[in-house]
Amino acid sequence: MGMSYLVRMAWRNLGRHRGRTALSLLAIVMGVFVVVIAKGVIDGMVGSWLTYSINLDSGHVRIIRPEYRLKERLLSLSYPVGDDEVPANAIMEEIRRLPSVRVATGRIRFGMMLTAAGARDAQDAQETVVGIGVDFAQEEGAVRLSQFLRDRGTATVGDAARGAGRLPQPGAREILLGRDLMAKLGVEVGDRVNALFSTSFGSLRIATFRISGKMASGLRMLDESTAYIPLDLAMGLLDMDGAVTEIVAFGRSAGLASKLQAEIGQALANMANAFAGVGAGDSLRELVVVPWNEHNELIGFVSQAKAIYTLIYIFLVILASFVVFNTQLMVVSERTREIGMLSALGLSPESIRRLFTIEGAILAVAGSAGGALLGALFNLWFGRVGIDLAGITQAMSSEILITPRLYPTTDFAVLVYSFALGVAVTMTAVYIPARAAGALKPTEALRVV
Repeated sequence: MGMSYLVRMAWRNLGRHRGRTALSLLAIVMGVFVVVIAKGVIDGMVGSWLTYSINLDSGHVRIIRPEYRLKERLLSLSYPVGDDEVPANAIMEEIRRLPSVRVATGRIRFGMMLTAAGARDAQDAQETVVGIGVDFAQEEGAVRLSQFLRDRGTATVGDAARGAGRLPQPGAREILLGRDLMAKLGVEVGDRVNALFSTSFGSLRIATFRISGKMASGLRMLDESTAYIPLDLAMGLLDMDGAVTEIVAFGRSAGLASKLQAEIGQALANMANAFAGVGAGDSLRELVVVPWNEHNELIGFVSQAKAIYTLIYIFLVILASFVVFNTQLMVVSERTREIGMLSALGLSPESIRRLFTIEGAILAVAGSAGGALLGALFNLWFGRVGIDLAGITQAMSSEILITPRLYPTTDFAVLVYSFALGVAVTMTAVYIPARAAGALKPTEALRVV
């Protein structure tokens, strides 16, 4: 019997019990719909966190001293990159010559205490923060700190008229603070703060900065506990002329970090050999190049979590397919006598099996397509307006770089994956009932009343 005839018969059979067919379709639609939403939300959250983690923390690769990696949480200044013989700027210039390097810049991380006496609320306040000396011009090529310059309640980037200010100028005693930190200190853009910090020699120093800009990123780490100052100024104040605590480099993409790591490692080795001729270069051989995926322990957990989430996605569709499985078993049971008559009229067991398989395939394709489409519409909408996670992010550590508003992703590959998963699992579920239908003997089937 021709395939086209079997398809028409299968379509007609599905219309005979519309309520049962609708229930099976709804189960598949909801299963695939939930998979698309869950994957869009999780991918959006993980992608956002990785982007901020790479841009604000690790870069695609970091060049550091191995001892610094062990003492990094202490914000130690005792293991710098660069010295009098081979300054950090020379190392960065060499790295920037590599064709695969997009940005290479130095950073100095140090602890500091900010105080504000005579603020607008007439109350003294002090806060301990992480100070970061950066080259703002270089950072704009990758991080774009200027995107966070906005006043409370506004969404206008760099809106100085509303009090957002601007990035600090090179060499100027200016500082960039987060809005929540500024609220605690009782200061605004244009006010001055005093900073107490320890230099690389261990001596205490006090400096006064003018607040040039206000960050409103939504990231607790930036808004509550980070202060940016110009890199050249940080070098002078911290007695680290020609040195930084780390160099971060950005290539074409995070996926090429291993290649970038190898190229920079080779460039540093060549540079060390070149300086060895003039009795220098030992400090270059001590440097290590760390890719972003080895920087944070959470990244390893995220990779494991993705594997677990994949199993959850499959489990969700399997649950939905149980409805189809049970429905098809019921259909076979109710149509046993009909199957016997079809067999007696010459329909082969293989054709009967194909008939029930086609019925299941129509349900699988229609349900999976409907679920993928609805999930895509959901993710597209909330990808524009976002999902409020303020209550959740407030309970998280400030080191977890997740904004209080999550934007799910809508990826065509995810839709194809979810559709294929729905079809594959559903077809697996209908195979047993279809096989049972094909295995019925006409004489036994016709005896059923």
